[in-house]
Amino acid sequence: MPLPGLSCTALMVALDDPSIRAAYAEPEELPRMAFGDHLDELRKRLLRSALALVIAVMAMLPFHDEVQGIITEPYRILWRQAYTDHVAMLAAREVAGTLDPDFGVEFLANCRKYGDSILAGTFPWPNLLPTKTGFNVPYTLVAINGLDDFWTFMMASFVFAFVIASPVVLWQIWAFVAAGLYERERKIFYRFFPFATALLTGGVLFGYFYAVPFGLGWLIRMMKTDQVQAMLGVGQYFTLLFAMTAALGAIFQLPMVMVALQRIGLVRHRTFAANWRAIVLGIFVLSAVITPPDPFSMLLMAGPTMLLYLLGLFLTSRGRRHEAPLQPPTSSDVRPA
Repeated sequence: MPLPGLSCTALMVALDDPSIRAAYAEPEELPRMAFGDHLDELRKRLLRSALALVIAVMAMLPFHDEVQGIITEPYRILWRQAYTDHVAMLAAREVAGTLDPDFGVEFLANCRKYGDSILAGTFPWPNLLPTKTGFNVPYTLVAINGLDDFWTFMMASFVFAFVIASPVVLWQIWAFVAAGLYERERKIFYRFFPFATALLTGGVLFGYFYAVPFGLGWLIRMMKTDQVQAMLGVGQYFTLLFAMTAALGAIFQLPMVMVALQRIGLVRHRTFAANWRAIVLGIFVLSAVITPPDPFSMLLMAGPTMLLYLLGLFLTSRGRRHEAPLQPPTSSDVRPA
């Protein structure tokens, strides 16, 4: 297709620009499938994904102790930190001369005697810790009813099985979706998918190692343990753990969402920058809704999200060259005075 108004020399120079070549290239032909063929293809992909999930779940069943150890580790983190603070408080009272001579001295002596085994999780009588050390936070989670531990293990096994089978599942999803995409769109996906995966992993790990243990730890410290006994059910704990890690994994996709909205032409960089007040307010509202009802957990989620928003602003500022130029207003857009 000729470019109007260009000489032969200018035409050759223009065609050296990849964007101009892409604009005037012949449109890519996509394979056409009937509706029934789409359903058959979808059924095939779903069956393969389900088979991979079933095999992964069956492979997880013999590892009950390992699975329970993984899901309870955030609770162990908060317990060890709270116990360390308890020992430091007793030591500070000893230095100040205000340690209770009847019980406090014995508590501190036991903490120092058994401290290494307590923190390592090898103390042989964990149920006696409140009477031995004066620390009233339970050493383990509790099962409110007989099925709590079983259902928590099954749900955790399914989550871990999905992670194990995710390469197969994601490939089946991608194979179904990619059939309807142009080559340029597939290249964009290949370019951004590793970054999206890294952000998802970072969000889940942040929730697992920081947001859940420190958020629950803050709530426990707010309790008066002589009046309220801190006792977490394993089912409720797993629900909170899964919700927090999944939510943070999704929220950590914010920079990729901002870049995607810019690349498809829905939102420009200057729109993201100009509406920062509304975006910051939305971040804090969303954090308050997702997290437990305490300001510490909300800040644990809102703080990283703010940093991700700034990262998104940086990436969209670098991608402004991909934005379509603004069209000047025409005479029909101007209202008569």
